[in-house]
Amino acid sequence: MTDQPSESQQAVDLRRQAEAQVRAHAAVHPDALTAEQLRQLAHELQVHQIELEMQNEELRRAQVALEASRTRYFDLYDLAPVGYLTLSEQGLILEANLTAATLLGVTRERLVQQPLGSFVCKDDRDAYYLCRRKLSATGA
Repeated sequence: MTDQPSESQQAVDLRRQAEAQVRAHAAVHPDALTAEQLRQLAHELQVHQIELEMQNEELRRAQVALEASRTRYFDLYDLAPVGYLTLSEQGLILEANLTAATLLGVTRERLVQQPLGSFVCKDDRDAYYLCRRKLSATGA
């Protein structure tokens, strides 16, 4: 569960804020609106509605592009012919592609949150830890 409100809750909150602003504006300007002012307000509302529709369409296009990027990422990372691991700064495996799991002989689920060092052969662990220490110290 996230701390972020849902999109529908955000819409409800925005609506309440807008209504509160309208009530505050009406309290400050109790004068009746003229016909011309009403026409101008109606025009502004139509313009804002069109702007919102355009923004929603732009958002939909961005969501489609994001989904395409996710699919491409899956193809490039997960289905790559070489093993890829994403590590935390502490050397824990955060993510592994299918090839890495196959090479290490375990499921991807069993790799996540495991230290990479536990998959390095004993003879090479000192070199591995020395390299990790150097990486942490210099970033290179």
